[in-house]
This record gives sequence, C-alpha cells and structure tokens, in this order.
Amino acid sequence: MKEIDFLPEWYKEGKRRRVHMRRQYVALTVVFLTMLTYNLTAEHRIARASARIAQLEHRRVDAEEVMREFNRISRVLGEHKAKADAIRQTDSRIDPAAVLAELSYIVTDRVILSRVEFISEPVAPVDRKKPAASGSAVRAAGKPSTAGTQVPLGDVRFRIVLAGVAAKSEDVGTLVGRLGESPYFKKVVPSFSRTAKINVPLNDRREPTVGQTGQAKETFQVSEFEITCYLANYEEVNG
Repeated sequence: MKEIDFLPEWYKEGKRRRVHMRRQYVALTVVFLTMLTYNLTAEHRIARASARIAQLEHRRVDAEEVMREFNRISRVLGEHKAKADAIRQTDSRIDPAAVLAELSYIVTDRVILSRVEFISEPVAPVDRKKPAASGSAVRAAGKPSTAGTQVPLGDVRFRIVLAGVAAKSEDVGTLVGRLGESPYFKKVVPSFSRTAKINVPLNDRREPTVGQTGQAKETFQVSEFEITCYLANYEEVNG
C-alpha cells in the first residue's frame, strides 16, 4: 500500500531550515564561548606577565643601583690599590728610630760622629753596560748631602756612612768591631782612618793675660775616620 505524504514542501523546507539554523546557532555559541574563554585566559596571562614585568623592572632598577655602587667601589678600590702599590714601592721597610738607637748604643763616648748618611741603593744587580744611577741620601747629621734627590722605587738596601773623630785609632777599630757584631749592620768596611788635630776652647775662668787676644784653645791629637756599612734589611741569595 502506497503511503501518501500530505505535508507540503514549504513546510518541510522550513523545518530543514530551522534545523540548519539551530545547528549554526549552536556552532556560533560554541565559537563564542571558545573565544570568550580564550580572551579570559589571555587576559589572565597578560595580567600575570604584566605583574612579572613590574617585578623584573623593580629588580632591574635595583640591579642598576647595585652596578653603580659596584663600579664606584671598584674605582675607589683601584685608586687605593694604586696608592698602596706606590707606597709599597717607596717603602724602605726599615725603622730609622731603631737604627739610630742601635748606633747610639754602639758609639761610645770616646767617638764623636760628625756625619751620618743613609744612602739607598737598588738591591737588584746593576747592568754594567749602563751607568749606575745614584741613590738618594738621607743625612741624619752634618752638612747637607750633595747626592741625588731621586728616590729609587722597588726593593732597596741602605748604605750607611759614618764619619767623625775618635780619641785613638784603637777606638776606631773597636767601633768597627761593634758594628760588625751588631745584627743591624753588615759588610762593615773602614774607608779611611788618619791622624788629625783639633782645637778645643778652654773653659778657664781666670782673667786673660794682658795682651792676650781671643779665647784660649788646647790642641788635641785625634783619629779622623770614615766607616761604610750596609743595613742588614735584606738577604743575598745566590742563583
């Protein structure tokens, strides 16, 4: 038996159109919800990234401040290091007060020093092909020195020159021996020792003789000497 469809075509077409539109609405709703979710997720991530960037910006400012402080401290440290190197190069590493105290102990009352010189010399061996540079002399007593005033840099040794008079020549030998026995000095060598005469004013309270002019003086025979030695502030190592 044949079925007869009494529904008109326009009704069927409208029904199919409504079904198709519902599908489109569902698809659009799904797309809209997907886009909304994506936008919300993206906004959340952007907010987190912005907060992270703000933290990093704060850290960047702190890091720049730390770098500026580091550069300043490095510059100051470099200046202090340069000054320390200059001081270390010019430091003689000796105690002049202790050396003079040792000399005061060694020199007896039978010896009078008229000149004491401390002459700095480089410790390193000098090239014989080049002219030797004169060291700087520090004079503790006597006339001003005529040596150069340039202070040699680096490690130096000190040559000490003692000049004066002694009551007898034996006193000069005794002084040389005492200098050689002292741990402060080494390579003690007498430069010269010769007989000399000195005039000493007399402290006479008697009235001067009539016709006598000037102050009375007495002549003494002494031993004039000069001794050269080195301060034992270095050690020679062969090789």
